[in-house]
Amino acid sequence: MDPDPIEAPSIRPSHIVHQEGVIAVLAIVGLALTERGPAAALAAEGGTGRSVAVGLGAGAACVAVLFVLRRLPPVERLERWQRAVVADWTTTDAVAVALVSGVAEEALIRALLQPILGLVPAAAVFAVLHVVPDRRLWFWPLFALVAGILLGVLFDGYGYPAAAAAHVVINLVALVRLARGPGE
Repeated sequence: MDPDPIEAPSIRPSHIVHQEGVIAVLAIVGLALTERGPAAALAAEGGTGRSVAVGLGAGAACVAVLFVLRRLPPVERLERWQRAVVADWTTTDAVAVALVSGVAEEALIRALLQPILGLVPAAAVFAVLHVVPDRRLWFWPLFALVAGILLGVLFDGYGYPAAAAAHVVINLVALVRLARGPGE
């Protein structure tokens, strides 16, 4: 029996994809209203291939850090909760959510908000979006704050493709692993 049970509703992946679609539309509309426009705001710095490669590497590094931390009680607790949320998902569901969420959230937080608010305030907004109504799950917004700062640094140095690629990798590995069940 779980010594620290946390209730978690299973969430349909289509609901998250729709939510992230709204985030993407808000980002594109917001970017269209800026002087830079969507194309410039979503561009790579120093070449798209380099930007994506750096993002993939940074995402893999974040995944490695989470792998090392996975046995810490707050991380184990968060993983149990997340596993319950995605309990009915297929691998395809996990891949779809990872792709859409990484692309949409980076467009909104990094491409639109970070140039307006700055690195740390944009990362703080990202962290707030990861708060869940159970204080025992405090690790998620804390990780999101640290990851948001890293993603913001990637955005500043390499552009949107780097931040989006890193975010997709983090989400992809985590969601596919969670959807497969315990021990995966």
